[in-house]
Parts: sequence; structure tokens; C-alpha cells
Amino acid sequence: MIDLKYVTTKREPFFDLAKEFIRPDSKVLDIGAGNGYFAEYCNRSDFYLFDGNKINVLELQKKFPNSFYGRLPKLPFEKRFFDLIHCSHVIEHLNSLEVFNTLKEIDRCLKISGYVVISTPILWENFYNDLSHVRPYNPRLFLKYLCAHASKETILSNDVISNQFKLIKLQYRYREIPLMESYYNIKNNFFIKLLFKFTTILYSLGLRRYEKTGYTIILKKSN
Repeated sequence: MIDLKYVTTKREPFFDLAKEFIRPDSKVLDIGAGNGYFAEYCNRSDFYLFDGNKINVLELQKKFPNSFYGRLPKLPFEKRFFDLIHCSHVIEHLNSLEVFNTLKEIDRCLKISGYVVISTPILWENFYNDLSHVRPYNPRLFLKYLCAHASKETILSNDVISNQFKLIKLQYRYREIPLMESYYNIKNNFFIKLLFKFTTILYSLGLRRYEKTGYTIILKKSN
């Protein structure tokens, strides 16, 4: 059963997933902070914000003193400094080597018992409508490189980063597929009308079709 609050393009339901693991004394890093919306949503001015846009960072520093400019994969923070690292809609803009090295930096900067929360789109028809998107990344990537879930038969292009992480939650984002969208390429008009009538009946009964468009994955680092 799909929870309808995740059938959305809004980020707030996925911010809530991260907020569950943030305590009043947590040191939190938001990678790709943009306009600082995640920190504002959490009502926290003490979050550490990291962004690759100098103009964004200058604006962020007016509200958030711990705002830093930099380019991934390097993070300018001490080892095991953060209780939670949040990274929303960033990794799809990176190539595979940049993602690998960013994960290494996240592992370095995250405390034992800390959490990493990553949100990103998957491959769907509108993914490449954004020219800044490099490629989509499957959630299994994190299980292989951070949780060491790769089998002995799996050949990885890079070494496993860690085996200290465990999966806490994997929540997909969805969109509702419009009524007629599936029928666009069908040339038989009679068949289209029949399918449309049948689908209309299903919709009237409350049945819907959904497609995965992204996900949020939460991992915890343990001893």
C-alpha cells in the first residue's frame, strides 16, 4: 500500500524522515543546502550548510553562521564530526567517481551511531529534462559500498568504502500516472476507448496507478 503523502514533488515529507533522527544537540550537515530550506524547515540556525554556489553561501551566511562554500567531493570538516548528514537532490548531478569520493567523505565526517540521509531521483521519463542531471543512482549502490552487501561474485569498480552502515529506511517518491498516459502509443481507437472506459471505472472505485520517481534512503553508522 502506497502512503499518499509520498505521491508528491514536495520535499517536506522526506525532510520529516530526516527530522526523526535529529536531536536538539545534534550536529547536522546539509550538503547542497541551496537556500537553506532544510535548516529552516527544522527550525535550526546551527546546522552546518555546504553549497557549491558562492552566491548561495553569501546569502546563507546572513542567517546560518555555519555556512561553507566548497565543491564535492571534498568536505572541509573534521573526522567524525556530525551526528547526521543530509544530502537532498545532489548526487544525480555528480559523476560516478565524484559520488564514490563524496561517500568516502561522508563516512569520514560522520560519527559512530550517526545517520546519513540521501534523497535523489531515479530514472523516469523526466529525469533527463534537467540538463544538469548526470545520471540516476540506484539505492542498492549505497548498500554495496557502505553496507558491504555486495556478494562475492559481484565485481565492483571501486573498493567497498565501509561495512559499518546498516539500512534504516528506504522510502520511494511516486507520481500518479494520468488516466490516458498509458494509451498514447496505441493506434487502435476502439481499443483505446475500451481501455479508457475500463480505467475510468477503476478510478471511480478509487484505484490509481503510480510510478516511482525517486527515493530517500537512511543509513546508520555503527561499530
